[in-house]
Amino acid sequence: MLLAILGSPVIRTLFIGGGTPSAVPHDILAYFLYRLMKIVGTSPTETTIELNPETVTEKLPGILRDNGINRISIGVQSLDDGILKTLERNTDVKTTLKALNVIKKYWDGPFSVDLINAVPGQTVNSALYDITGSYNFEPDHISLYSLTFEPSTKLYARLKSGKIKTLEESVDLDMQRKSIELLKSYGYRRYEISNFAKRGKQSLHNINYWKMGSYVGIGPSAASTLLTDDGPVRIEYKRSISGFLNSQNFSDRVDIEYLEPASFLLEHLMMGFRLLKGIDKRYINSVFNIDIMDYLEPVLTLWQDKLIITDKTIKLTYEGLSLLNPFLVDIASLIDSNPLNIAGREINWSLETPQS
Repeated sequence: MLLAILGSPVIRTLFIGGGTPSAVPHDILAYFLYRLMKIVGTSPTETTIELNPETVTEKLPGILRDNGINRISIGVQSLDDGILKTLERNTDVKTTLKALNVIKKYWDGPFSVDLINAVPGQTVNSALYDITGSYNFEPDHISLYSLTFEPSTKLYARLKSGKIKTLEESVDLDMQRKSIELLKSYGYRRYEISNFAKRGKQSLHNINYWKMGSYVGIGPSAASTLLTDDGPVRIEYKRSISGFLNSQNFSDRVDIEYLEPASFLLEHLMMGFRLLKGIDKRYINSVFNIDIMDYLEPVLTLWQDKLIITDKTIKLTYEGLSLLNPFLVDIASLIDSNPLNIAGREINWSLETPQS
């Protein structure tokens, strides 16, 4: 397996999800977690598992705690049955509230709630009620994602057929602004465009993604990004579950891509500008051996009233964060027209990502 190939790396965080791991029978889940922790070795600082409300039982928190889990992320999405129906979720508000009560009663560690807004038919008051209803269970962390319509999904097909409509832009912006204000009033600090946490309760696992640290993904469709002295490597398992289970050779299970400097720089910027702290200029300069201020000068000039630039960082203002996508489109266009030329340039691929 991939961990063995890497020579038993130090694992700081672990995230079990990308599906519904809690849907399997408790005894199988307990055995899986037990075996996983044996493979991982030393206990990671943060070990998170994703749960869906309909899979939560009173026994589950104890099983998770006894087998190395120290953080829960539960996909609430909404506390409005109409919105859950639009999202085609396999649950209802009654089930969700029951699950949150179980976590509140039987789980003594940190937990996070995932919410979705900008859903067709959703009102501002409904979105704010989702936040207040979740806050009543005292989660340490709330993720508030705006709905995106992914091609090849039923939701996308319904949108294209006219059965549902996106929210008007003014309603969407009002919903975002009031949601952020309400979360702030409840003591949640926004540290990434869609993530809010009590002090010291940020998701360490996700921060590593946003800072482009090395990570390993295992399972069908899971991706890894590894920083090596020879450059960044993207390893992605193929989608087939049977292929993942039955392939004898590792090379048959995965697709491997060696990332070019320009595309890797774009990924750094796309992820880094999601953070409220923005990008670390010195780190970017050190990795790519460039002056990022000079390199991005046309875009920085165009967006100067939406940016805050200090000696150490470049970050988007509050208003700028609401325009993240068009800002990143401009950056992508710049990089596409002016790709990094590595001839004669020393790229420090495996430089340790900053932790603060």
